[in-house]
Amino acid sequence: MTTPSEESAEHFVTHILPLYQGPSVKIRLQPSNKEYVISKSLLCAESPVFSKMFNGQFLESQQQTATLQATEDDVSVRSLEALIQWLYRRTVEFEIEDPTEHTSAALELARLADKYEITGLEDTIAECIKEIIISNPHPGNKRTRIRDIDTHTYYLRRDHIASASLLPQGHPVRSVLAAASVEGFLRSGKHKFYEEIQAYPPFGADLLLEIGRALRSSRTRTEYFVDPISEITLSATREA
Repeated sequence: MTTPSEESAEHFVTHILPLYQGPSVKIRLQPSNKEYVISKSLLCAESPVFSKMFNGQFLESQQQTATLQATEDDVSVRSLEALIQWLYRRTVEFEIEDPTEHTSAALELARLADKYEITGLEDTIAECIKEIIISNPHPGNKRTRIRDIDTHTYYLRRDHIASASLLPQGHPVRSVLAAASVEGFLRSGKHKFYEEIQAYPPFGADLLLEIGRALRSSRTRTEYFVDPISEITLSATREA
């Protein structure tokens, strides 16, 4: 078993978190039965949901303890520990080498924050995922000069698209995953996530927006398209 580095979320909640003083509440995660003691004022200031739990007429207010059940795509040990780390340090560090699993962890954190109405870390998570994508292109690109259409989506999975689609409209994480798919859709007749467009309408809408931005950002030449109604070839140059 490897020892977590001093920058990891696990190290923070184990060795740094207990140093903070003041009124606190306890978060218990089942079925792992892990418990975390967190500053009540900090947690409630960041989360309206937890504020109602610990300051209202609920059982959590009486016991000053909230029990959360782990779920498949948001509440987990790693997402909760990463959230606690962000609450105190405004930074997120996942010690995960596999890019697919790293992306899954970041999405879990995004979903967890959204679930408890904690805002402010959306851009941080989106940048984290973008960095994962940029740092881990299609491995075939190293063996050939031809850029693969899945350069930015090789390590992304269907469940990533599905999970991100449950985030609110305009969420930066949704935009990043859609942007990562633009190249594939423009260069391929049937991209890796072709079926996801219909299966997850929010993804389709985000992808349309990102494709539009990509086409309008062209600086080399005018783009043309055939209008599907009139069948007339038109310029894609945006009018002022």
